[in-house]
Amino acid sequence: MHRIGYCTNVHAGRNLQELRQSLLGPAAEVARLVNDGPLPIGVWLSAESVRQLQEAPDEARRLRDDTLAAGLHMVAVNAFPYGNFNAERVKTLVYEPHWGNARRALYTLAVAELLPELLAPGTTHASISTLPLGWRPRFSAEGCGASVGLASAQLEQVARGLARIEQRTGVHITLDIEPEPGCAIQTFAELTGFMTHCLQPRGRDTTLQRHLGACVDVCHGAVMGEAPEAAFDLCEAAGIGVHRVQVSSAIAGDATPEHLQALQRFDEPRYLHQVVTGSAAEPRVWEDIPDFLASNPTLPWRCHFHVPIFLQAVGALRTTQSAIEPALRRAARLPHAFIEVETYAWAQLPEPAAPSIPEGIAREILHARALLAKAGHSAQSATR
Repeated sequence: MHRIGYCTNVHAGRNLQELRQSLLGPAAEVARLVNDGPLPIGVWLSAESVRQLQEAPDEARRLRDDTLAAGLHMVAVNAFPYGNFNAERVKTLVYEPHWGNARRALYTLAVAELLPELLAPGTTHASISTLPLGWRPRFSAEGCGASVGLASAQLEQVARGLARIEQRTGVHITLDIEPEPGCAIQTFAELTGFMTHCLQPRGRDTTLQRHLGACVDVCHGAVMGEAPEAAFDLCEAAGIGVHRVQVSSAIAGDATPEHLQALQRFDEPRYLHQVVTGSAAEPRVWEDIPDFLASNPTLPWRCHFHVPIFLQAVGALRTTQSAIEPALRRAARLPHAFIEVETYAWAQLPEPAAPSIPEGIAREILHARALLAKAGHSAQSATR
């Protein structure tokens, strides 16, 4: 049975000091509230934290030991945000540097080199999640038409680095690409197309297939109108491993005055909240809430705003909670996938959804575990 954890990008972590304080403070509090043995976490490592850990080799093992003592097991890394994900204004900066920039590859390899020292004892498979190449307009413009080729070459370089790490340490690390609205790869149809046509294996070399995979973000898929079953089916058909499943809900509504007024309350200065109408095959994507509201909307919409998974509605607005159980049903069949709650916009919610962020996260984890147990039972019954 999978043990559901959570992603620590919700906490401050721009440098090693903040990372340590977050893990031994609010993250440890989540573990105490869940109170069910060591809590697996996907730890967010900023580029600055990575640099500091590289300069003090013993610090990685000390951080691992201290988090273990606090009831936390580091089993994966979120290497999507490179800079300060908790800055006053993040928006599209979260996609920088993109995969056409060598800094992205160097940072990701540095994370991978540190990972075996950070992992909980006995961990033999670990995932590093990463961005879907870059924010589409900037990624395309800055590469002068060669962005996809540059990104492909760098991803291949990282995959070969992960193979060397596995040979040296015995830890199988995968780099898992996470489709997101507005990015160069928005859906799993686009991800499988990219990985099939742009990342070509050489003869019988299985390095790319073994070390490059997919991260299913349930919130992102729901915003794009992509059914969770479709994401898993596309990856399975293309021979792409799903090694990470991130669980969160988005908000959704209609083009009514009540719903549009409610959506306006979610406009905030830190994170990007893409809005999408239409199907996954023919989506229309607005960069942020103000852009959508200024377009005189007439169609139902979904918005990239991560909200707690135990909510079916947030005020007048629906959530995409119904996508979670089908995703967990498929995830339950995967032998090594890490499943994590990834609601990070707690402080940006118009109204508090829990007495504190640790209490809210703990409630999400317990809710997700109950859904997973139900989904696992349904999957077993279906195979009888």
